Amino acid sequence: MPGVQSFTDLKCWQEARLWSKMIFQQTKTQPFARDRRLVEQINDSSESVMSNIAEGFGRGTQAELILFLGYALGSLDETRSHLVAAYDREFIPKPMYETLFRQGTAIRKMTVGLITSMIRPGGGVKFFRRQKSWSDEVWELYERVTGKERPELYRTHSEANGRPPRNDTPPS
Repeated sequence: MPGVQSFTDLKCWQEARLWSKMIFQQTKTQPFARDRRLVEQINDSSESVMSNIAEGFGRGTQAELILFLGYALGSLDETRSHLVAAYDREFIPKPMYETLFRQGTAIRKMTVGLITSMIRPGGGVKFFRRQKSWSDEVWELYERVTGKERPELYRTHSEANGRPPRNDTPPS
């Protein structure tokens, strides 16, 4: 996803924000507003969707982003469950319930799509190069300090065949 500089660039975050706002507006209407417990729960869980996406992005690693996107999915399903309760209690009309539930499903699909794109080789919001192993770092330091090459036994397969090691391949 080239060009993603901030969590606000993520389509799933943008849609989660709008969804949370629509849900909040519904909770201000009567008789919904009288059920304070449900109002608080549904508003907290819907806001948690966008907050977890943002927090995961801010953590700076792809693994943590994926973890927090999973948390966002959990909050999203919690919110959809609260929507069912609100509909069952006749706090929201059927057309609004259907719209909000469908939007939640669309956000879920976007979020799962983002996770899927990041676990593919070379994929991700932020492309991370494979980290050198500790052993390779030590041998490179040895080579710089001593001016000697490492023994063949400690060279990687590609180095032994005359090619420099590749550090730009994603971990498998």
